Amino acid sequence: MNERRYSARYEPSGFTDGKALMSRHHIKLTADEQALVDRIDLRVNVPHAVDGHAVYLANKEPILALLKLLVARDAIPKHRIAYWTDPKLNSGRLKGSHRDLFARNGSSGAEAYTHPHFKPYLRYFLYGADLPDQVIEEFEKQIGNPEWFSGSDIIALTKRTREIIRSYRVQDSTYADEFHKLALDNGLSASNAESVKKNAAEAIRREFKR
Repeated sequence: MNERRYSARYEPSGFTDGKALMSRHHIKLTADEQALVDRIDLRVNVPHAVDGHAVYLANKEPILALLKLLVARDAIPKHRIAYWTDPKLNSGRLKGSHRDLFARNGSSGAEAYTHPHFKPYLRYFLYGADLPDQVIEEFEKQIGNPEWFSGSDIIALTKRTREIIRSYRVQDSTYADEFHKLALDNGLSASNAESVKKNAAEAIRREFKR
């Protein structure tokens, strides 16, 4: 397997050392798809010395080509697509799916997929939640077998999520979204995944935003 979590031009989260990481949550890419990923600059924050508009223009063709290939063979897990398209998986103040919000701001179809703000969604399609391996392992250990996870288990999971945040000093509020994605990757219902996200956000706020 030659999949890489990060493009050479994608800045990993503060938890990683910049090396390409492997995970069972990564989708398996064909050689053609991997070649396209290698051409995409997945960095959300482009350094000032880099021409952001040039990055945007260079990304357009490989992103659209990659998505076309992935969709053609149903390679993207359905719950990850739903994270983009289903209003129930967006708990923000504005109603509608993440895709709907892009459309309201004037970006739909190809324009949305090539917009710089779409990069986190593309990364989720490809690699799952942007969290360190140790955090993922501890979170999934608490879940156990997802097939046996029930509503009564959510209290223990949200408590463990808060403990993980304190232990690993997950300080950026955007990581609440990554716990939400990880919960979905583990088969939790929309309501349970939302509980994880809310507890993660509250723990980050309480611990680090005083």
